Amino acid sequence: MSLTYYLTSPDHLDLRLHLRNEFQRPRFDHKLEIKALPQTKNYGIVGTAFDYIVRFTIQHHHKNKCVAKDEWVADIAFRELQKILSPMEVMLLKKRYERSKETYQKFLKSGKPTDALYVDAIFLAKLDLYVRSRYVAPDFSTDNRSDIKDLKKLHQVFPISDFKVKERCFLNPVFGKGSIMVGGADADIILDDTLIDIKVTKHLKLEREYLNQLIGYYILALIGGINKGYDGSVIKNVAIYFARYGLVWKIPLTDLGDTIKFESFKNYFTAYFDKIRKERLAEVNERLEKLRKEIELEKKNKGKSKRKK
Repeated sequence: MSLTYYLTSPDHLDLRLHLRNEFQRPRFDHKLEIKALPQTKNYGIVGTAFDYIVRFTIQHHHKNKCVAKDEWVADIAFRELQKILSPMEVMLLKKRYERSKETYQKFLKSGKPTDALYVDAIFLAKLDLYVRSRYVAPDFSTDNRSDIKDLKKLHQVFPISDFKVKERCFLNPVFGKGSIMVGGADADIILDDTLIDIKVTKHLKLEREYLNQLIGYYILALIGGINKGYDGSVIKNVAIYFARYGLVWKIPLTDLGDTIKFESFKNYFTAYFDKIRKERLAEVNERLEKLRKEIELEKKNKGKSKRKK
């Protein structure tokens, strides 16, 4: 489970309706020509790879001001995949993984994008799939030229001047007990006081689900803080970077609601997931009790069988 699951699942319509009722979708009337037309149909892979590229690029320009997690999602996948792949597959995977780390370090120093950077970012995105959906990509060693071309164009139109860091930038931040509450949640970027989500879509629209996701991350930050040490109240704005248009859309949180409204929703949100936790705990206890009774019955039947003998 994850925040995205709860915000999209038909089983949690009440949560989405509450968000819709509490937070109106703001006006969005941007009309721009697309700058990076899709070159592939592997939208998910390219989108995740671009997340890596953006974080690497910001890190290169503001290395001393970036707060990054100790490990990438791809690092987790690499460890877990070694347990299920064949020795030959593990050897090939390790070779690609180590190369991606070297490419990353070279880019941090030089800031010069290369085809190797894009190839390895796509490889990391394929690793991510295993953590996020338990799917093992069948083509770790295959490089799709259309994917590389698409990623390169997205990087070319990326406006680094709109991502200047004044004090602090969180890359792929998590939200402590807030993330745990929903079974996992990591945002894209928090740049100073602005929470930014990256969307690699050809549609320049403020979808309701985008707004829900931003509000959801902010609430999780209020509940659990940011990266075990920073208070969620540092976030004052939310934004979406529409990567194919090179557009950063940004809005102050005060345009969505005041402190009282957000605190009220945080309480609702916490109660909602506390109820889910209690229901799951009750289900687990029920299964355990059923199993206990089955074991006791089996012991009794064995005892009766021995006495007959």
